[in-house]
Amino acid sequence: MLLLSVCALLAACSTLRIGYAQADTIAYWWLDRYLDFNAAQAPQVRQTLAQWQTWHRTRQLPEDIALLEQAAQDAAVDATPAQACRWWKTVQGRQESYLSMLAEPMAETLGSLDEGQLRHLQTRLDANNREWRDTYLRGDHDQRHRASVERVIDRADTLYGRIDSAQRRFISERLRSAPWDPHRWQQERLRQQQELVTTLHAVAAPGLDKAQRAGLLRTWASATVRPPDEAARQYREQLVRFQCELAADLHNRTTPEQREHAVERLQGWAQDLRSAAGAMAAAR
Repeated sequence: MLLLSVCALLAACSTLRIGYAQADTIAYWWLDRYLDFNAAQAPQVRQTLAQWQTWHRTRQLPEDIALLEQAAQDAAVDATPAQACRWWKTVQGRQESYLSMLAEPMAETLGSLDEGQLRHLQTRLDANNREWRDTYLRGDHDQRHRASVERVIDRADTLYGRIDSAQRRFISERLRSAPWDPHRWQQERLRQQQELVTTLHAVAAPGLDKAQRAGLLRTWASATVRPPDEAARQYREQLVRFQCELAADLHNRTTPEQREHAVERLQGWAQDLRSAAGAMAAAR
């Protein structure tokens, strides 16, 4: 668990080298699935994402690689909840920065969305919500607990290699006291989605200039990381504290061999990114 949040910053770790090199294309496909860009918008979005990737590769990627290398050093020794939370805040801050960096170049395109595209977005969100309910709200309390345990175990296996039965029992027992409530989180998801739809309607309103549209998008990006609603913000902070404690306590129960596996995995991801960046620079 500890330091896995770094992977969320950088994309799918198992295919990191390939995924990073194609990040702009993958991001376009993902956005187009939700917004169904028209013939005029599509090349604008592709160009914006390619420019963003160039900016990230030349300006931000060295810092991301350094983060992974620091994570590899930290994985070799015991951890504290405070340390895990510092990692989370670092990832959170970079997420906001990356979204904010896209606000201005995407403002013109998002300002040209029509009602049909916004309805398409809502349809896709509704489909995602049905899938989410099927994943997180299916079955009774015990079934949902077992599913949560398996998800945490799967992430832990990714970093540490296969964890043992005692570590599995620890995860299961600790998750019984987790503050995460899928019904409450579902409401938070719906609130965030409504904020997105409302923001895009506002961005597409006539009479706004590019700076005003970009400002609306930056406000939305900030709200995705730090909800303006006090109750939502406190609940998210409660969840983060619990996850930090779980991450640190699980890490401190790992064997020397598991920590060595984690160090090698993190160093490998850093090298994958370094190789991908070098190949991309050489191709230009």
